[in-house]
Amino acid sequence: MSQTEMLELLNNYNTMDRIIIKKNLRRIMKEKNIKVKDIVKLGYSVPNAYAWINPSAKNIPMFDQVLNLGVYYNFDVKEFLKIG
Repeated sequence: MSQTEMLELLNNYNTMDRIIIKKNLRRIMKEKNIKVKDIVKLGYSVPNAYAWINPSAKNIPMFDQVLNLGVYYNFDVKEFLKIG
């Protein structure tokens, strides 16, 4: 991936509706059988990990956190940008 493509991906992530990102995170967690405790084991706080999947919370993982999850659990970060 070129730097231009990475910057475009970052911009797309940062402008994506938080609801879509949360839905995609929950979908990815279900497909990959990832539990909140697994995310916490990567060094993220329990409140943050729960807030990322809670529809009423405003928090979403930052882009570098998404990259870390993608690398660790072997999925493309573009999965967070899927609509529908």
